[in-house]
Amino acid sequence: MRTLYTVKRLGDAGRALRIARALQAREHWTRTELVAYQRVRLAALVRYAVANSPFYRELLGPNLPEGELVPQELPVLTKAAMMENFDRLVTDRRLTLPDLERHVDGLTRDDYYRGRYRVLVTSGTSGLRGLFVFERRAWSTVMASVLRYASLMGVSPRLPHRLRWAAIGAPSPLHMSNRCASSADVGLYRLLRLEATRPIEDLVDHLNVFQPDILQAYPSIGALLAIEQQEGRLRIRPRVVSTTGEMRTSDMHRRIREAWGVPPFDLYGMTEVGMIGSDCPEHRGFHLNEDLAIFEAVDESNRPVPLGSPGHKVLVTNLFNYTQPLIRYEVSDMLTISAEACPCGRSLALVSEIEGKNDDMLHLRGPDGRDVPIHPIHVRSPLAARRDVRQYQVLHDEQGLHVLVVLAAGGSAEECRAGVAQSLGETLAKLRVQAPPIDVRVVATIPREGGQAAKFKLIRSLVGHGPTGDAGTTAASSLGGAR
Repeated sequence: MRTLYTVKRLGDAGRALRIARALQAREHWTRTELVAYQRVRLAALVRYAVANSPFYRELLGPNLPEGELVPQELPVLTKAAMMENFDRLVTDRRLTLPDLERHVDGLTRDDYYRGRYRVLVTSGTSGLRGLFVFERRAWSTVMASVLRYASLMGVSPRLPHRLRWAAIGAPSPLHMSNRCASSADVGLYRLLRLEATRPIEDLVDHLNVFQPDILQAYPSIGALLAIEQQEGRLRIRPRVVSTTGEMRTSDMHRRIREAWGVPPFDLYGMTEVGMIGSDCPEHRGFHLNEDLAIFEAVDESNRPVPLGSPGHKVLVTNLFNYTQPLIRYEVSDMLTISAEACPCGRSLALVSEIEGKNDDMLHLRGPDGRDVPIHPIHVRSPLAARRDVRQYQVLHDEQGLHVLVVLAAGGSAEECRAGVAQSLGETLAKLRVQAPPIDVRVVATIPREGGQAAKFKLIRSLVGHGPTGDAGTTAASSLGGAR
């Protein structure tokens, strides 16, 4: 037994419970109170970063203006710039990228680095590896945001008869969902952790034995389990179903609701910040954790988009991680932040739509010979409408569109192949773009992505994408491409 680790983990969890109470109190602040709190926290973060990070001291200058700092007046930070300047960006001079890389290369469980840090890794959709460090208090804040989510779902800890929580997610401790589940497993729930890479039959067997009160999974897994439930192989009665980690389509939502008779909750998270937001019982979208981070939906040139309009990307400022300050950090998620307040009364902003990531966009040739960006919804919609399709995935490369399809029970492979090719061709014709060759293959299963997350990406495009962060002013360009 790792006694010191256990003592620290319990301490982190106890602190998380205290922070969670503060988070819940802030949910009903007025917008004026919330924005004022953000500005105070932003000023404290920026001043700490300038004082303790050579990167930010050079980027922002040692003499910050007195008074309020405006986020829009600060430079944007890309993942590339962060990683190129990692040792100079972190505020603990003992943290170096080579040492941290060696730590994560050997990581097989929830271990601390130097007795006080948790280190996570993300490859992202661009393939650029990112590394993120959380000091113990910051990690307790991440755990507290998970407790906030549980409270929104109505599944707060209940003793002595603990709720049974089945979590199907990332197989690696390098991923946020895996690490949160490990560090938070202190007995508040009866927790069953299953890896998303397991065969669906194996997941069904374990769930039938465990009989969870709460089922949490990637949307792609949740939709497949819903089919197993409807076809009689899975026999569980969860009171709450939650999805996280992937794009959840309306078809996935429908399947889950039909299988268990409850509208699924959804959790929005990212390795860089933790749990970013979640929906409430109104199910109108994600409430952003604005007391923990500042979120700016912007266009390609980092200009703010109006409320109710989709952004091309989002800039995130983590207000609680002082070890690795992320100020206006660029993320490729395409968010629509609602202009309307949620009927639940919470003042936290509501994301009414997440349309995936901007690097999910397909770039096809238009009538004038120039590339036209095609939103992935135009590819998802005709596939989701087909009842003979159990699961699908689309890859766009220089040879065309490659569609993998798993048939639903009773489906005809020949009819499905022809129908999918025809419906995609007609959709692209309506968009006035030149349809590339469309290759449809019926397969028994579609493998999940490799790596620590084992997520499932519906649309993958390898054509027409530059690296994230080409547009607008970035931290690297502000430093003259500093390394």
